[in-house]
Amino acid sequence: MAENRKSATQAAARKAARERAAERAAEFRRRQEQLEELAAEYFVAVDAVDTIEADAEERIAAIRAETEQRAQASRAEAAGIVGRMLDTKVSRDEVAERLGIPVREVKRFKPKAAAVTPDTAGDMVDRPEGDAGEQHSADNEQPGEHAAYAA
Repeated sequence: MAENRKSATQAAARKAARERAAERAAEFRRRQEQLEELAAEYFVAVDAVDTIEADAEERIAAIRAETEQRAQASRAEAAGIVGRMLDTKVSRDEVAERLGIPVREVKRFKPKAAAVTPDTAGDMVDRPEGDAGEQHSADNEQPGEHAAYAA
């Protein structure tokens, strides 16, 4: 009988040990699933960061391109103004002094009259006085009046 009790207590101990092992294994599986889910969330967040950074880089590139276009337009406008100043027969030194820029920069610009081109309407752009476009026909003038004042 003592042997029966001993084997019954051993069986009960084994059963309790199996239950503890099963509980620990179940807890381990829950932790593994939780860690796997957290890892998946991490990778989703990292992918979002990469997407956000790529989008920002595209926007930065677009802004830089627009900035360069606008700056180039302003440089061209400034060059045109320097050219028109040179058209007034002012020396390069005086233009440089008035604008506060080195003479070597003024030398890069050409007088505007040398670069006159017709625009799309066929009119001449930035013509100096006395250009063919400003000459007046005697047929358009009334006696005693200049064509600009004729009605």
